Order: sequence, then C-alpha cells, then structure tokens
Amino acid sequence: MLALLKRSLPFMAIFMALTLVGAAVVPDHADARSRSGGRSFSKPTYRSTPKSTPSQNYNQRTNRSGSFGRGLMGGLLGGALGGLLFGSMFGAGGSGMGILPLIILGVIGYFLYKRFVNRPTSSSSSGYQPPPNSMFQGGGNSMGGSSVPPVPPVPPAPGPMTAEEGMAEIRQTDPGFDENHFLEVASDVFFKIQAGWMRREIDTFRHLLGSQLASEYEGHFAEMKAKGQINKLESIAIRRVEIVEAGSQNGEDFVTVLFTANLLDYTVDDKSGNLIEGNMTEPVKFAEKWTWARPVRTESWKLEGIEVVEG
Repeated sequence: MLALLKRSLPFMAIFMALTLVGAAVVPDHADARSRSGGRSFSKPTYRSTPKSTPSQNYNQRTNRSGSFGRGLMGGLLGGALGGLLFGSMFGAGGSGMGILPLIILGVIGYFLYKRFVNRPTSSSSSGYQPPPNSMFQGGGNSMGGSSVPPVPPVPPAPGPMTAEEGMAEIRQTDPGFDENHFLEVASDVFFKIQAGWMRREIDTFRHLLGSQLASEYEGHFAEMKAKGQINKLESIAIRRVEIVEAGSQNGEDFVTVLFTANLLDYTVDDKSGNLIEGNMTEPVKFAEKWTWARPVRTESWKLEGIEVVEG
C-alpha cells in the first residue's frame, strides 16, 4: 500500500496542478456586435481508420516486463538457497548448517517464492483469461478449435470536415460551384448590407436574408429608431475574405465566409449628430463569419447567420 501511494504521488501532483491552472484561466470575451445573429451551421464530420494499434504494443511490453520481474525474483531466491546448501556441504570443520535449519529455510523460501514469483502480472489483472482450449476462446467447442480473432481497436471520434471537403460535397450535386465567384458575390452583399444598416432600413436587402436574420434586423432597426440613434459604419476596408466552412446537411448546402476588415464604427444622435459611442477617426479591426445557405440543387442562396469572431 505504501509503495502504491508513493507511485501515485506524481500523478496526484500533476492533477492538482492542472486543476489550479484550469481554475485560473478565465475566458475573456468581448461583447458581440449588434449585427450578429441568425441561424448557425456546424461542420459535417467524417471517420478515419486508425493506422496503428498502440494498445497492443503496450500489452506486449507489459508482458515482457512481467516475465523479467518473475525471473529476477526466482534467481535471487534460488541463489540464496543454493549458497546456504553448498556452504554446509563444503564448509571447513563442520561449520555448515545442519539439516533442520535447511528444511526451515526451504519452507520459508517456498512460501516467499509462491507469494512474489506467482503474483499476477498487470496483463492478467485486467480481466478474466480463459484457459487453453476453452469454449470461450472461439467458435470451436470445448475440445478445441479455432481461436477468436483479435478485437479491432475502437475507431477515433469523428473529426470536422475541412472547407475543401465541404465544397467537394457541394459539387456532388452542383458540379459548377465556383468558390471564387461565390466570394465575389459575398463581398458585394457584405457592402450592401452594411450600407442598409446605416440607413436603418431593410427593404433594399431583405431578399438576400433568411427569414430569421431578417426578423432580427428589423428588431435592431426598430430599437435604434426608438432611441434616436444611428450606427455609422464608414471607410470599410476588407483585409481578407475566405471560405472557412462548407458542406451539406438536412437538404441544404451552406458556405461560411470569414471577413476580416477595418472600419470606422461609431454611433451618433440622429437629430443633433452628436457622438454617443465609438470614435469618428480611429478605425477598428473586426472579423465576422457570414453563412449562406440554399436548398440542394437550387441557386436560392440566403444569408442565414452572422457570427462575430472574438479576438
């Protein structure tokens, strides 16, 4: 028990250290921009086949180390008993031990041998091991037969599909899908919606939005009008635009585009023009994921969701 406790101390120390570190790390998230919302889409997943079975190698190493330990203990006991025996046979002047002490030492050595040498190894302690020629070893009967094949390793958990794999999935039903053309149109929609946001009206781009996102935009515009505020978005410069997610799910194709841009973002009073929030001269950097979706085998793309990327 004491030896087990000593072996467990390093693992307990590591666990406590990781717990303290995890408790100390507190995520710091900024507030999302008011334009975010709508539906969200998740990446489809795929399964991969493992190329190696490390657990089998570990079992083999454990079996070898257990055999090595048993051989070492047996050799030490045998050497000790042999030394006593030969010492009594060849000792000078009858200085060797008598027969009774040898019998007592032999009995003690036997019990020590049974206790330490025949101790179950780690490989056998993990579960029941059926005897040879057992009916539990395979499809044969109890008189022998073919042994059961090794159990295949558990496959890894599904991983997310990459954007390239997702676009390949879309091309299965739309071979003409062109990502470069899609990005050009997405950038045009990006600027058109930003302009409509400043005017607090949705009529010019409602047809580009899904029903849920359109409803949320109407709510934002009504709130700003009630407060008498206008959110100005000026000097917009797109730094990077790329497709980061794509795929098909539930009868819909979806494509998510990441926009990284700079702009002047500030809020003024709609009557006096006085600054309420933000900065009129210092541009801010932001990144947003815009997701379009359409029914499969159609061209009815709609902007369904906008997600602010933190950091």
